[in-house]
Amino acid sequence: MAHRGPLNKFPKINPIWLSRFYGRHPLFAAALVAVSCVAATDWNPWCGLSAGLLLGLAGTFLASWRSGVAWLVCGWISVAGTTWRAHSQSTAERDLCAAAGGQVRALLLKDAEGGGRYWSAPAVILEGAKVGAKIWFEGAGESPVAGAVVKAKGNFEPLPEPRNIGEFDRAAWLRRQGVAAMFRAERQAGKVETGRWALLGAAIRHGFRTRVTAGLADDSQEAIVIRAIVIGETPADADALIAAFRNSGTLHAFSVSGLHVAMVGSIGWLLLSWLGVPRRWAVVLLLPLMFGYSWITGNSAPAVRSAWMAAVFLGAFVFRRQPDLLNALGAVLLAAMLWNGPLLFQPGVQLSYGVVAAIAVGTAWAAKAFAWMAKPELYLPTTLMTRWQKFWLGLRRKVAQSLGVSLAAGVGSAPLTILHFGLVTPISVLAGLVLVPLVFVLLVAALLAVAVYPASPSLARWVNGLNGYVANACVKTAEGFSAVPGGHFQVNRVTQPRLQIFDLTHGAGAACFSAGSHGAVLMDCGDARGFKRVVMPCLRKLGIEPDSIVLSHPDGGHIGGGEQVWQAFPIHQVLLPVERSRSQSFQAWIEQAPLTGAAVSYAAVPQALAFPDGASLEILYAPAPSATTMLADDRVIVSRLLWHGWKILFTNDAGISTETKLLDSGVDPSADVIIAGRHRSDLMLCDRFLNAVHPMAIIASNSSFPISEKLNSSTVEYWKSRGIQVVDHAEFGGVTLHQDDAGRLHIDGFLDKSPLILNPR
Repeated sequence: MAHRGPLNKFPKINPIWLSRFYGRHPLFAAALVAVSCVAATDWNPWCGLSAGLLLGLAGTFLASWRSGVAWLVCGWISVAGTTWRAHSQSTAERDLCAAAGGQVRALLLKDAEGGGRYWSAPAVILEGAKVGAKIWFEGAGESPVAGAVVKAKGNFEPLPEPRNIGEFDRAAWLRRQGVAAMFRAERQAGKVETGRWALLGAAIRHGFRTRVTAGLADDSQEAIVIRAIVIGETPADADALIAAFRNSGTLHAFSVSGLHVAMVGSIGWLLLSWLGVPRRWAVVLLLPLMFGYSWITGNSAPAVRSAWMAAVFLGAFVFRRQPDLLNALGAVLLAAMLWNGPLLFQPGVQLSYGVVAAIAVGTAWAAKAFAWMAKPELYLPTTLMTRWQKFWLGLRRKVAQSLGVSLAAGVGSAPLTILHFGLVTPISVLAGLVLVPLVFVLLVAALLAVAVYPASPSLARWVNGLNGYVANACVKTAEGFSAVPGGHFQVNRVTQPRLQIFDLTHGAGAACFSAGSHGAVLMDCGDARGFKRVVMPCLRKLGIEPDSIVLSHPDGGHIGGGEQVWQAFPIHQVLLPVERSRSQSFQAWIEQAPLTGAAVSYAAVPQALAFPDGASLEILYAPAPSATTMLADDRVIVSRLLWHGWKILFTNDAGISTETKLLDSGVDPSADVIIAGRHRSDLMLCDRFLNAVHPMAIIASNSSFPISEKLNSSTVEYWKSRGIQVVDHAEFGGVTLHQDDAGRLHIDGFLDKSPLILNPR
């Protein structure tokens, strides 16, 4: 009889299901180890090493010592690679930003984006002390293509950090891609050397782009949708279109993803099967097709993942092995983590791998919810069914299977969409069932047009014309599902009433007063670029959806590009400062905003507008409506927000001329806080005006360019000498105003974390 010592009193843990899972999917298990180690390394390299050691011991316990060693090696290699890349990137960032600039010769990694006079693209430095460092190159002149070598003079700048709450962190996004610094070239065009292979690649990509929409108007909705779905081209000014796909949970169908690469492989597989090509030879032909499609559409991370997964999965047929989806995913994920661990932190990579894993693991579970749909009729054997009954049963089973896949994908992606976008789209389970087949048909037609174009351009144009109807059907489907009540909702919606003041470049201005779910008002919209890149994403991130707008003056830095605004938000009413202006962008508000159903009115004195949370906006000064020859900064309204006992004065870009007119009118402008912009050619906040307002604090815009938008430090010191607290946007970034339970006003800067708290007078 064996001796039973004290240690045998503890029961032995034997997680059989976990051991079996590892036995069936060893590569996926090793990939999870690498992912865990990379995630821990992002916190601290020692955490990554510790995670690798613990997981190695777990592998020994669950399987064998060989498995434990394999897990340990995979984990530590991923830790070493991630640490090395992070150190190299941070060193290059420090050295490049400390450099004085000069001439740079770099190889472009992607086709440059932009138009007109300026462009930008990721590039690798080819000469100098930092050879091999990755930079974001901003140049002038005609946009070069991937593979071109560009030489230009300029300066290195730090990566652009976010300056507003909810703003997309572009610096972190660039760092995750290994970019060390921005290089801003001089305004004159640099020297571009485009080799033979780069020209050939550009010609192939351009030819493919032209052929998929031949015969369609280049700016038509049909062409925009086809290019977005087939080649992943993001439309520049189609926010309403993108919103429909985003809110229906089908945005992945509106850009090239792993789904599209898999569809192209399926199309090729069906064609080769119809031609009678043996399976093993079909695999050899399919892989170049899928990798070629991934390359021609820009080699996005999800597309590359799908192509390599197909190579591993289909390779099993070549070697007469049983293919396994999780093992194929694990092999590609493990290779990615060992080669470039920081890829893990890109949202697209997380969603791409995460959704496939969720489908592989959860489809069998999700399909149980729709099993009733796939059951045959009771007491009716299949052999006795009519042709129609068999067809109906087969259709129900396919729908049940598709719903199971869609549910698994939706549940698996929900945590990531909440984390990165604050959005939940339960309607995606049904939307995908309709939209995915439409996208498949669209891809078939687009590839057919590309194939027949060399032989018959007229036939290709006819095919694209029919494909335009499919593209419109995709849009209508997305719009229909996005309009379903409860089909999508924000989970991080702010509930506390607040006044959000944005810090924008070049003197642009925008603010938003929000009462949580009880409405919001946009007070100026920034310039077109600022609205698209800062204001709109920030409001969506916070779950704020303004339905009203107050525009202070007809200046391009404050009216947000017009159409972009009412496409992004359901605007019902607009207050404009004047009835006429020479600005074409402002004329769009006058002429086109009413066509969207928005009620347009004009500022007048006296006037009070009801705001959410019991607040109101008083118009203290309105410019003469007919003075169209005056500067935009001299045609500004001055308004005062009354909010639970607090008075907040918006002078916008008013100068001394406007301040004097306001004071001479006899209006009392007293307020607790002044929110001030900059007049391009006049002084602002004169002594007489400050004496009348008697503010406790001034929130002032401050842009380094153009020079007229820069706030003078002596002016700031003078305000402080009067006992006024100064919130400088250059130091504080975007600013949030909110009240606490005691009625105090909090002024929180995004960059300066120490809040300014004002007590009621």
